Amino acid sequence: AGYGVCHVPSAPGCHRVTCVTWRPRGTRAQRLLGTGGPQLRVPEVTAAGAGDRFRLSTESAGTVTLQLGVVTRNM
Repeated sequence: AGYGVCHVPSAPGCHRVTCVTWRPRGTRAQRLLGTGGPQLRVPEVTAAGAGDRFRLSTESAGTVTLQLGVVTRNM
């Protein structure tokens, strides 16, 4: 499990979007035991500027590939 932010295309049609994910780095014991790891107390930090995330100790959680069908209306 992890957190990620990506942009949704504004053009209509089918789109493939790759979202890079990350998670807070847990203690050594949490990493060795695989106990689910820590979670953010304030999940809104994922949408904050990158400067706010730099204060966190994080690790990569992989990527998620999304296939999106975008339909525009009244744009």
